Amino acid sequence: MADSSARPDLLGAIGSVLLIVVGAAALFYSGEFSDLGAVFPRAIGGLLVGLGVLYIVLVALGKTRASGSLEGSHGRRLGVAAVMLGWAFALPTLGFLASSAIAFALLLVLAQHDRWTPRTAMLYSSAGAVVLVGLYVLFKMVLQVPLP
Repeated sequence: MADSSARPDLLGAIGSVLLIVVGAAALFYSGEFSDLGAVFPRAIGGLLVGLGVLYIVLVALGKTRASGSLEGSHGRRLGVAAVMLGWAFALPTLGFLASSAIAFALLLVLAQHDRWTPRTAMLYSSAGAVVLVGLYVLFKMVLQVPLP
């Protein structure tokens, strides 16, 4: 930030606009849910809109700077985007638990940099099962969100 010749983070601002659109859609479509079931989508949608607007304001005020480099694996980034998009399209046909389990496994493969061991695979699989079932119970039973 000390370097005055650095460019503003325009890509970050564009990403913020996309997140604002997604957040606004979440707020709009949460009207179809029960009052309790709409709590989570409204909270996340509101955060997406609010934080997106905040970041755009920071870009406009010159408080952010583009990093100039994207370190890391572009293939992994594209893989995460493809898995998440596939998960969203698989939800109606496979259901929440099945599509989420497949997406979780694929994301694990993308995220794992170290060598797989039987212990690691067992630990990650167990933790993933607990999280997925916990989310299913929370959304379906507690918040009464209509899941596919």
